[in-house]
Amino acid sequence: MADTPGFWIYQAPNLVLAAIMYTLIGRFLLSLVFEPGTDKVIWRVFAQVTNPIVNAVAFVTPTLVPDRVVVLFAVVWILLARVLLFFTMRAYGLVPAVAG
Repeated sequence: MADTPGFWIYQAPNLVLAAIMYTLIGRFLLSLVFEPGTDKVIWRVFAQVTNPIVNAVAFVTPTLVPDRVVVLFAVVWILLARVLLFFTMRAYGLVPAVAG
């Protein structure tokens, strides 16, 4: 099953989007514990990794929205991208079939 092209054509982008989504969730949870300007290494790593996505979402989000909520909006956008990826790949028959 893992040797079929459809498996990796779907799973690779899905895995990348999932990693981004869960990293954004981690950043949100860390923002509840740490202040945004803190010098803690874990916060700086999460912020540096997710800043490009958060900045892109902040560009289309009204400035009235707090930064923590922008991170949650980014999670929603990534989740929607994963759903769109699934349905697009399914329409082309590239989603791996469940064996059983």
